[in-house]
Amino acid sequence: MRTSEVSDAGALGFRAGKDQAAKRFPQISLVVAATAFLSAALFVTYDISQTLAPPSFVTATGTHPIEFSDSFIAISRAAMFGEDRPALATPQVAEENTLAGLAGRGMIAFTLAGFITLTASRRRDGQDPDQARREVERQRTEAALATIREEQRKLARQYHEEKLKAEAANRAKTNFLAHVSHDIRTPLNHIIGFAELMEHETYGQLGDERYRDYVQSIKTSGQHLLHSFATILDLVELEGGQKALRQDIVLVDEVIDSVVRRFQNQITRAGLRFKIGAPTGAVLRGDRLGLVRMVGNMVDNAIRFTHTGGTIALTTYAAEDGVVIEISDTGIGMSEERLASLSQPFALGDATFTRDGHGPGLGISIARAIAEQSGGHLVIDSAPSLGTTVAISLPTEPAAAELAA
Repeated sequence: MRTSEVSDAGALGFRAGKDQAAKRFPQISLVVAATAFLSAALFVTYDISQTLAPPSFVTATGTHPIEFSDSFIAISRAAMFGEDRPALATPQVAEENTLAGLAGRGMIAFTLAGFITLTASRRRDGQDPDQARREVERQRTEAALATIREEQRKLARQYHEEKLKAEAANRAKTNFLAHVSHDIRTPLNHIIGFAELMEHETYGQLGDERYRDYVQSIKTSGQHLLHSFATILDLVELEGGQKALRQDIVLVDEVIDSVVRRFQNQITRAGLRFKIGAPTGAVLRGDRLGLVRMVGNMVDNAIRFTHTGGTIALTTYAAEDGVVIEISDTGIGMSEERLASLSQPFALGDATFTRDGHGPGLGISIARAIAEQSGGHLVIDSAPSLGTTVAISLPTEPAAAELAA
């Protein structure tokens, strides 16, 4: 008794045989075979109709059948197909010869049709390995493309998730700094106010003179912390878009004059030379106080990192579609690693890099934020012991120049 495994194997083998037969005779080969055998059948049908139909001749009065004996027909067909001329036979023998001739020619026709079918099938079989190889390559290519698309989808999903996480972390950082800066400014104002009352001895003398120095240190430190937290809050508002800049008509020469008046005495006390470029007459639309602060931050950094006897240059270059403000110094300069870290806040707050250690190191970040919100860019180029150059490009507005005129 056959087991289920044997039966299944037989069924699988039968299906495999059918699949192999289907592969052996593909669709095109079946079409060729059908056409060949149909042609053979049509030929046999035509041969039978022509052989069994009585011959006729055409006269002036029309077509009339001619009756010939079966012996004459056999002799004529023998001459036509190269057969041995038969002897005159009886009608029964002639009919048998006629049927034999029809059978022979039919066999030849169907044999030829089979030969054509086998030839076409063999030719297709010879092409099957190439097609199989191309099919395998196509499937491999599709599988590779599907894998690549899946990897791209995973990377896109991971990028989107990481972007959301980074944005959430940035918002959390911004909110934290905003709350901390706001919450600390209130007690600092109280500390500074009480220090001023003690400094002026409003409610009586302090006694020991050392108390005056302590009160002055408390007041100075409180003011420094208050300024630092105010700067942090300004940066948070600028980066978060919470602090909108004004869009007034601004003369670039007036911005430069304001910065020069602000830092002229400080540069002189530091023993530095201050070079001012020629006026350009450029007019743009922006926040005048923000632009003054932007340029002032860069000049302040140049003063801090330039040794006595050095030079600081503040020049402007105007073009048809914009203006470039350049601040250069002959200070200590920065390495490529330090330049790369300037995109992060508090980069200049490193005590090993700064001269005096004052400030949270947000001057460049605030200046960059103001430049970008004004539609411009800030670029820094520096080299150790050679100095630093900061270029700020801002777009000008012809309509604003006409209004300023």
